[in-house]
Amino acid sequence: MYSSEFQTIFAYAKDKTDEIEILLSAGNSFSVRINEQNIESFNYSDSKGIGVRVVKDEKVGYAYTEKFDEETFKLIVDEAIENAKYTENDDIVIMEKYPENSDNPIVYSEELDRVDVVDKIQFAKDLEKYAKEADKRVFNVPYAVYADGKSYSRIANSKGLDREDTQNYAYAYVAVLSAEEEDKRMGMDFHITRDFGEFDPKKMAEKGAKKSTDLLNGKLAKTGKYAVVFNNEMMATMLATFSGIFNAKSVQEGRSLLKGKIGQKIANEKVTIVDDGLHPDGFSTSAFDNEGYPTERTILIENGILKSFLHNTITARKDGVKSTGNGSRGYKGTLNISTSNFIIEAGEHKEADLFTKHDRIIEIVSLQGMHSGANAISGDFSLGAQGFLWENGKRKHSLKPFTVSGNFLQMLSGVEAIADNFKFDMSSNGASSILINKLNISG
Repeated sequence: MYSSEFQTIFAYAKDKTDEIEILLSAGNSFSVRINEQNIESFNYSDSKGIGVRVVKDEKVGYAYTEKFDEETFKLIVDEAIENAKYTENDDIVIMEKYPENSDNPIVYSEELDRVDVVDKIQFAKDLEKYAKEADKRVFNVPYAVYADGKSYSRIANSKGLDREDTQNYAYAYVAVLSAEEEDKRMGMDFHITRDFGEFDPKKMAEKGAKKSTDLLNGKLAKTGKYAVVFNNEMMATMLATFSGIFNAKSVQEGRSLLKGKIGQKIANEKVTIVDDGLHPDGFSTSAFDNEGYPTERTILIENGILKSFLHNTITARKDGVKSTGNGSRGYKGTLNISTSNFIIEAGEHKEADLFTKHDRIIEIVSLQGMHSGANAISGDFSLGAQGFLWENGKRKHSLKPFTVSGNFLQMLSGVEAIADNFKFDMSSNGASSILINKLNISG
């Protein structure tokens, strides 16, 4: 697709640039939100853009457009060349025809694209209806949402590289508010898939409602140090919050607490963290990254030992290693690094077994303040939380909102057990429920 557009840009840039890379992104997205069985919002949008990265006299310049015609394509090449003159960054960019990935992950479903919009709307309506019917204490369903999208990307460079990829996805979530006397709590459930038949509105609604009602009538948590279990969703949230410490660019610039720690033990031996660009169940799965470099399964921490960082070709060249296939940029932006399917690997324990390992354990099922309460450079965090007190292996009662604080690396060192209930969140971060030996709790 878009072959004539690429040919036009390459032909014009041939004698003007030393090297050029073209990145095209196109796609559409749909979402519907229901309130009182009426459509509160209905959105459908198309997007398309093309960006170039040029090398001229060892300087790099970028430009992009969302207007597709020959004159505009020439203009962005000229603009990128002009921008390169003012580049102060001394990063060396060498484009290549990178090898193709031998794995070809399945990331597109024709069946999903054929689902009728009427069925999508009805699903969202059912999600709200079942949530309201789930428990008499439910008084509001602020979110009953279905959404899906399709994306196409193509990247090519003047060294002969030419790759394209088509993906789609669908997700839904429901937020349920319940109340008993003056106490009000919210619970949420979500699902992401490429198979519309997997969506079960009744099951999702009932799970969301139960998460809400279970939190009602909480008691004050006594301030102190506790063994803590983050459920799988909240452990994925914690992992995502501190994902930047594995970014090689941050490490090289001295903005990561992992600088200088390759080969060192930084976590309990039970902990293995990977970034898997080829995960069969991931929703950031692709055969190549935004440089066209093949993606892979990168082990970052193995049995507690720091093994690697996430690289694009520029940071890899600086460190004398190969790229991990985590080069990231949109057609509007410059090259950076991002995670793909970012995972802390599952353990062998059943989740219930985690709560038997200490007399008193606090289970955390909700976290707030990730942006303001977590410092990705120091690793320190102090976050609003909701959850439950467990005693002698049994859940005693819910807790009023409390604060959990600690340090991310110390937390990884304090891992005692990992469950087998692995789950991805909607941003391709995945984890199981994990028992931490000690964290600070303030009621």
